[in-house]
Amino acid sequence: MSKLSRAEKKTLKKKQTQLEVKDTCVNCEQFIALDQRFCSHCGGKRIYNKLTWRNLLEDFVDRFFNLENSFVKTFVAMFRQPEDVIGGYINGMRKKYLPAFSYFAIAITFSGFYSFILKGWFLDELIATQTSFYGVDMASAQVEMTETVTNTMMEYQSVYMFLSIPIMALISKLVFWNYKNYNLVEHFVIYLYTYSHISIISVTLNILVIWNTTLLFAFSFVTVLLLFVFTVYVLKRLYKLDNASVILKSALFLVVILAFSCFSTIPIILYGAVQGVKIAKGEELDIDENSFIGNMMKPALEQAERKKILDSLKQDSLKRLEYELEITPDMIKNRPQ
Repeated sequence: MSKLSRAEKKTLKKKQTQLEVKDTCVNCEQFIALDQRFCSHCGGKRIYNKLTWRNLLEDFVDRFFNLENSFVKTFVAMFRQPEDVIGGYINGMRKKYLPAFSYFAIAITFSGFYSFILKGWFLDELIATQTSFYGVDMASAQVEMTETVTNTMMEYQSVYMFLSIPIMALISKLVFWNYKNYNLVEHFVIYLYTYSHISIISVTLNILVIWNTTLLFAFSFVTVLLLFVFTVYVLKRLYKLDNASVILKSALFLVVILAFSCFSTIPIILYGAVQGVKIAKGEELDIDENSFIGNMMKPALEQAERKKILDSLKQDSLKRLEYELEITPDMIKNRPQ
């Protein structure tokens, strides 16, 4: 068998990296001429080569960092003209900017990547920074509780974020009760875009300062302020509010959020009070120690257990004195001072 020449090897390698060219579009399965690069029915681009690391990277850069890309255009426009992005989507525009749920999906991807890095390499340092911030020596159970809360918040942050959006939409609808511009579903879209945008910004900033856990911890407070300020900015642009209306609606917004927060914590406080009474009475609690609530209540449970042990030791000591030395509790109580 003759040995292949360099040109033949190059041709063979090129064939191995190429996809089979057909006269049907792989996207919509409509006819497409062999010399056409784009489908005339769906606009899909014909791909000639198999996936390699090079063209995979090129595709990523083209989709996310191209100035004509929908993500970049949406991200920039959310700063300059949020009413064009959100109002456009509400009015039926779909091609110019990313749809609301697509933007939200990208925000979740950013958050997931950040959580992966933080949990893998920087979580212990962040928890140490959190505990030292309050200036107290925390017991191991309290440190473990802090770690559990942090882990849970990071693991389910996309769920918390998505569940908070309809709540904020409802509050916003109540605050703007005298404006008929947008219905409840449209308010949901407003906050879907707003939360996604702030999430992308905050995650990007957090990744840039992830090496400094003190600065990272401080950024968590900045994010809350940033979310509020940007939300006010978006609503001002959408509703075309003057400065007086902005101040009035912002104050009303904060009052409603505060009232809602107080109302929503009442069941938690009542539940904690009931469990506290059970602990004080020495009753067994039907709580899984490995659950989130179990970890939250672990310091109180450990304190109750220590008290129970000390009381038991005290009773044993009194019984031993009474048995060995014939000293009764009344004799100890009435001993001369």
